[in-house]
Amino acid sequence: MGGITPLVTTALPLANSVIGTVRNATAGQSTVGQSSAAAQQAAAQQAAAELDYKRQQDAAQAAAAQAALEQKYREETAAAERNAQAAATARQQQAQLEAEAQARQWAHDAELRQQEQELQRQKDETATAAAAAARAKEMDDFRGAQEQTLAQLRAGQEETVRARETDAQTQLAQLTAAADAAEQRRLAALRQAVSKTRAGLGARGVTAQDGSGEAILLGLTNSSETERKDAQATDQLKRAAIQQGLDDAKRRNLLELSQLADRQRLEYMSKFF
Repeated sequence: MGGITPLVTTALPLANSVIGTVRNATAGQSTVGQSSAAAQQAAAQQAAAELDYKRQQDAAQAAAAQAALEQKYREETAAAERNAQAAATARQQQAQLEAEAQARQWAHDAELRQQEQELQRQKDETATAAAAAARAKEMDDFRGAQEQTLAQLRAGQEETVRARETDAQTQLAQLTAAADAAEQRRLAALRQAVSKTRAGLGARGVTAQDGSGEAILLGLTNSSETERKDAQATDQLKRAAIQQGLDDAKRRNLLELSQLADRQRLEYMSKFF
């Protein structure tokens, strides 16, 4: 609006000057009593001056309106630029706020994931430890059951061996008693046979110192000694058979223990490894 006022101020004095000149001329002509044609001419000039004055006013108003429009355009343009700048600044601030919020959200999500991972790791470690403990207990229980089975077999074998040893001792004692009794019978029979033989030889007038008598007595003694050796050999065979049976039982027990231990070891390895 500041550019419109000087233009109107300049145009109005000029139009007023023209109108004043026309009016002064018309007044001067009226005073001297000019003709009506001159008056008409003056009126026409006055009308032309007024028309020109009106055109100048219209031009001034149009210029003022144009200047106002241009000023309004500039102001609107400046306001639009300010609004655009403000909007851009607001968008930038909003984008920054959103970016900061997104960054905080990402950080929060990352922290939550880390916490979840840590919790899962702890759960996995706990589960692994529990599984290891359960496996160790299962292994111990399984091995304990195997050892109990092995111990039961060993105990049963030891009891069986003790019974066999007791029976063997009884048999050996019986063999000893039987051998002693047989030896006593043999000696008694030998003495009786020697006595009878001597009596018979004496009745025939033959002494034990004679060659024939000595040979007869020696024959009886040798026969008795052979019987004793045969009895001892039989007794030794019986004793060896008893000891062999006992040794065989012990070897079978050892074999059973070894086979059971091997089976248990294979079962243990196949179950846990």
